[in-house]
Amino acid sequence: MSLRSTIFLIGSLIAAAISPIQLHAQEIKAQVQVVAPRVQLANKQILTTLEQSIQQFINNRKWTEEKVEVSERLEISLFFEVNSISENNDIVGTVQLQVTRPIFNSTYKSTILQFNDEDVAFNYREFDNLDYQENLNLNDLTTLLAYYVYVSLGWDFDSFSELGGNLYFAKAQTIVNLMTNKPGWNQSDGKGMRNRFYLAENLNSPRFKDFRVLTYEYHRKGLDIFYENPEKGRKIITESLQKLSETNQSNRNSLLQKLFFTTKWPELVEIYKGGTTAEKTIITRLLNDLDPTNSKRYEKIKE
Repeated sequence: MSLRSTIFLIGSLIAAAISPIQLHAQEIKAQVQVVAPRVQLANKQILTTLEQSIQQFINNRKWTEEKVEVSERLEISLFFEVNSISENNDIVGTVQLQVTRPIFNSTYKSTILQFNDEDVAFNYREFDNLDYQENLNLNDLTTLLAYYVYVSLGWDFDSFSELGGNLYFAKAQTIVNLMTNKPGWNQSDGKGMRNRFYLAENLNSPRFKDFRVLTYEYHRKGLDIFYENPEKGRKIITESLQKLSETNQSNRNSLLQKLFFTTKWPELVEIYKGGTTAEKTIITRLLNDLDPTNSKRYEKIKE
């Protein structure tokens, strides 16, 4: 049994006491939205069909070897904005990914990843059968979806055990290697380093191990105890951020660091609003150093 499953063991035992039937689910609970606000379409139903097809493809497929209860499913949100559809059914657009994780002993769900992909392209005819096979590109759309599923699973497993997402990040890297020279999969695609190529490269590189360890310490050691002991939770989160500051001077502008703070700044503000005056002073100075882009937002901690 993985650590992720162990976290939810108490809940599973309670459910078993209520009913002898255990319902196992697929690992993902995806919510998908497809819009095309600037595209004139004779058949707007294709957007709804595509939306439903993507959601069913992700939710109905078995992505890991884990036995997952319904309450344990990883929640993923995918927002597709279509910019153009050609006569040959070539679709070009963007996708926004958001991944959330439940926090132990609470009803709170923490957003662990937000990523905007501005270089999405695939071919889709209404009612196409969406299928995927590892190590093959049967369909540009399903390969893209598999990439983001594996990135999401890796991030989630990293948050429950130190470097627990290795297997899934390796699968994402394999997909990048498979899609070399396809639009959207190369170093020069997207905006700067904010693309699928560098996301997979960073997640699999020893250079950025500390960012992945931060994901574990922040969530498993910090947030998972926060609702029972907020003082201890804040202390652990502060220590993990201080460790990052000390060990990653050369990686201050890396993609992973930017993604962490883009995702976490609203949560960090709320976490430290309840701290002592001394804590607020220390963390505000630290966050301004690590994430100067959001420095004005961190001033809310002191309010």
